[in-house]
Amino acid sequence: MTNSLKRRQDEINKLVNQKNYVEISDLSERFQVSEMTIRRDLEKMESEGLLIRVLGGAKPIQKSFVEDNLNLRASENLEAKQLMAQEAVTLIQDGDVIGIDASTSASEVGKLIKGMKNITVVTNNISVALDLISSEVTTILLGGYVRPNSISTMGTSLKKYMESINIDKLFISARGLTLQEGLTDSTIDEGEAKQAMIHKSNEVIALIDQSKVGIKKLFQVMPADAISTIIVDEIKPFNEEQQEVVNEFLENNLDLRIVRKK
Repeated sequence: MTNSLKRRQDEINKLVNQKNYVEISDLSERFQVSEMTIRRDLEKMESEGLLIRVLGGAKPIQKSFVEDNLNLRASENLEAKQLMAQEAVTLIQDGDVIGIDASTSASEVGKLIKGMKNITVVTNNISVALDLISSEVTTILLGGYVRPNSISTMGTSLKKYMESINIDKLFISARGLTLQEGLTDSTIDEGEAKQAMIHKSNEVIALIDQSKVGIKKLFQVMPADAISTIIVDEIKPFNEEQQEVVNEFLENNLDLRIVRKK
């Protein structure tokens, strides 16, 4: 592709996404080329998945709700989640059955175990299951109804399925963490799905980014002293309330690990 052709198609791509619709006649006039040339450009760009041709022009490919939701959730405090996941995977041993909940923090653990062998993952996190398809990790996706906001399964079917499964180490997150209330979540159905997995797990490792430390939400997932290990990031210094909560956990000899940027 010549430089001028590539520049034109790059510019068309920008215009399509900015305006949500472009007309062939307008593009022809803008770039001083024939409408047939623009049609060839659009045909090629459609074949590359950059846009959709419609009568008289083109429109952008709309991202699905799933893609938008996953990208939004995954991008929040991403550096903290990645740091916590790096610490979490050091706890995994050969032959472990690993549980991963619907949180994006635990999803980062799933990304780091792709290259491991002799590992089984039990999860209600659909994106984790899809991500592990091409790996050598044995993956069990728990059944249930699909909750769109978290792209995960939950409900009575999940609880029933968990009755016959045993997990060595469960990696979970939640919307809040305090010593008094332990792990708390905003929604009952997500909290109950976590509980179903917790009840069949030997160890529970909680990955809690610092924005959730000192926060208390509606539904108690599990008490603080039942958590095997808590991993918290300190990407930036804790505020006064967060530091108080951290001190309380340490004073009570709970296994709280703080990860920082190197």
